[in-house]
Amino acid sequence: MINIKRVLTTVFILFFALCGNVFAEQGSQQIAQQAITKKAKIRYLQISTNPSTVDLYTGLILPDFASKPNYTSPAFIPVPDGKDSIIVSFFHPNYADTTINIALSPNDTSFIIVALRQTYDDDEIERNQDLLKHRNRRILGGYLKWASIAPFAISGISAIVSLYNIGKANDHKKAIENTHFVNERYDEHMRDFKDHKGSAKTAKTVSGIFFATGLAILTAGFVLSF
Repeated sequence: MINIKRVLTTVFILFFALCGNVFAEQGSQQIAQQAITKKAKIRYLQISTNPSTVDLYTGLILPDFASKPNYTSPAFIPVPDGKDSIIVSFFHPNYADTTINIALSPNDTSFIIVALRQTYDDDEIERNQDLLKHRNRRILGGYLKWASIAPFAISGISAIVSLYNIGKANDHKKAIENTHFVNERYDEHMRDFKDHKGSAKTAKTVSGIFFATGLAILTAGFVLSF
């Protein structure tokens, strides 16, 4: 038998853990960006590339190209006032990786065009393709984390429905026990008792199935996210 209270507790714990994991990095970046915006005037670095679409990573000399890029060219990158340079790394699976420390205009929007060198090294191309596959797995993992919310929500609702029907069935059971004669009222309580008991059993089964489904999807999401 499924312990409904334990199921509900587990659902809420997993839900908050999921939200914390999904929003932690994004939230910290937003807070940092807001703090910068309040303290400094924002300028922009406009980047165009050849080829026209390239993944851009900012702020790190050796970024993780298997992670989602900060920008995709052509792009306008916000730069706080007072900063005189920014590190930008360029990634394209058929071109050599490039990292540039770009000097910025002190007052106006800066503009740069970067032409990447095409690579013919099969090992490097294969490595880049593996990085793209890894990135796509991570993106899929993120989607699966979000998707797991739906079955967890259905599981929680079904558990609540099951608890409600269990309570109603117990009420009718007590009424049956307190009825000393088999009459129309007794038959009505018996019928309602069976209906609520059956509904509780069905809702409990649905809750267990969707809880297991949500847990499987969430687990797959975490595995693919690494």
